[in-house]
Amino acid sequence: MGVIPRTADIITEMATASFCDPCTKANLSVSATRYCSDCEERLCPACVESHARFKAFTSHHVIDLSSIDLNIPVSAKKICNLHPDMLLDYYCTDHGIVCCRACIPKEHRKCEKVLPLEHASKDVKKSALFTDVMQDINQLITTLKILQDNRESNLQRLSKTKSVITEQISEVKSRLLKQIDDLERDLQTELSSLQRKHETEINMQKEEITKVLNSLKTKQKEIDFLKDHGSNNQIFHALHQHVSSIKSAEVNVQKMISSSHEIDIAFDAKKAIRIDLFGQLSETVKPCQIQYNSKKIQQAQIMIEQIKCIVKFDKDTELKLKAGLNIYDLSITDNNKLLLTGWSDSKLYVYRDCNIYETEIILSSNPYGVVVIPGTDRTSVTLPDEKSIQFINTTKMTKDGKVDVGFKSYGITAQRERVYVGGMNGTIKTLDTNGNILKTIKQGSGNIYFLVYDDSQEQFLLGVITNSNVLN
Repeated sequence: MGVIPRTADIITEMATASFCDPCTKANLSVSATRYCSDCEERLCPACVESHARFKAFTSHHVIDLSSIDLNIPVSAKKICNLHPDMLLDYYCTDHGIVCCRACIPKEHRKCEKVLPLEHASKDVKKSALFTDVMQDINQLITTLKILQDNRESNLQRLSKTKSVITEQISEVKSRLLKQIDDLERDLQTELSSLQRKHETEINMQKEEITKVLNSLKTKQKEIDFLKDHGSNNQIFHALHQHVSSIKSAEVNVQKMISSSHEIDIAFDAKKAIRIDLFGQLSETVKPCQIQYNSKKIQQAQIMIEQIKCIVKFDKDTELKLKAGLNIYDLSITDNNKLLLTGWSDSKLYVYRDCNIYETEIILSSNPYGVVVIPGTDRTSVTLPDEKSIQFINTTKMTKDGKVDVGFKSYGITAQRERVYVGGMNGTIKTLDTNGNILKTIKQGSGNIYFLVYDDSQEQFLLGVITNSNVLN
């Protein structure tokens, strides 16, 4: 079996020749009028009729050859990387990837659901995956356009500011003698230097924005094109291929936003003018106010619930605790260190590799809950008696600042950018990772001793005790 041509190669050939592919194989030159995107072949009217008579081809997507826009690239990959002579015609729901039939025995032999691509891609245009990919592209494009306008506006403001400041400098200059000319030149030089510096930075940001924006627009056009003219297989391939690039674009957009600053230059004219200094330039740099909120992309449009029953539990590791330690909470760091809290003393216990005692951190009062903040080298411990939480650096295993939360807090959980503490009278407070309180939530009247945030459902799982005498 020969190497299967790529979709892009087939479309390129159509730009130079529009002959029927099956007829060409029979040494006949017959003009093609239609194109089967599943077979990746041009067809003449006779072959279209023959194509439609075969049961295996009834689901194929046949479109007018004239409707194909050669300026829109179709990057959906249909050939297996591991088996270049095989088509990607199966979808493994366990791994969430498209594969070929040769991959199944080796990579997916134990997978419970490996579906034919025709089945998996059914109704893909109505799927959550299609909707989410398009929404993410549109959201990224919208954010980039706003950011691009913001950068242009900043450039214009800097340009106008320069004119205003130049006039202010000239007004001061007119009240002084000729010997201040050197000072004026110094200020003008500094102003131009600041202007050039920020113009260079902002123009570089604009170039980066344009690059990502053009890439996303290309993907948007491609998916729109495939929506109208491509097969379900092509759309499915394209969507899965673009998921990773969209995530990468999200990271780039977040980086571009965080690295963008609102820059202004001001001139402070001195009331008591001295001959050696009659004013100075200052610049204001503040974070860009544009925000981008990432939307989680659904991993597949086929909602097949995977339930694997636990048939038994095997004992793995037995941890010997220090005598008298009553565990209240535990958490594990990225480098596999087990953190334990107990009400018996004011310490946080650290076990290396989750089984070897390493050290203990002395706290200012008895701890209760502990959580590792995802993606960081920080953990947070609740100190109910002090109505506070203690941050700890898990790399150095040192205390890293304490925050007053204003109520007795016990349960604690965290996301990458948020910390949630729960405690007395059903109170939950949301903090950022610097300890600033953002919001207060009420969940009934019981005391919250256990707290978990479910990202997928966007809801809290609570352990509540209604007896007000317990641990108060």
